[in-house]
Amino acid sequence: MDEDVRIEIDIANRKYKVNISESDRDIFNKASEIVNETLKRYASTYSYKDNQDLLAMVLLQYMTSYIRLQQRNTESNNKEIENRLTELDKYLTEILNK
Repeated sequence: MDEDVRIEIDIANRKYKVNISESDRDIFNKASEIVNETLKRYASTYSYKDNQDLLAMVLLQYMTSYIRLQQRNTESNNKEIENRLTELDKYLTEILNK
C-alpha cells in the first residue's frame, strides 16, 4: 500500500501543501509544472488583471480538454458495446435457426 506523503507544490508563485499517495508524487509535480508553463504562456499572450484571471483561463482550457476526452472515451465504449451486442445477436440468431 502506498504511504501518504505531504508535498509542497508551487502554482503561480504560491506554495500549496497537499497530502497525496507516494505513487502520485510525480503526477502532482508534473501537473504543477504544466500549469505553470501554461500560465506563463497565457501571461505573455493575453492581458490580465491578476493571476486569478490566468488561472481561470488555464482551468477552463484543461476542463474542456478533459470533457472532450471523456466524450471520446464514452463514444468509443458505446461503439465497443454495440459491436459486441451485434456479435452476440448474430450468434444467438444462428443458434435459434438451427
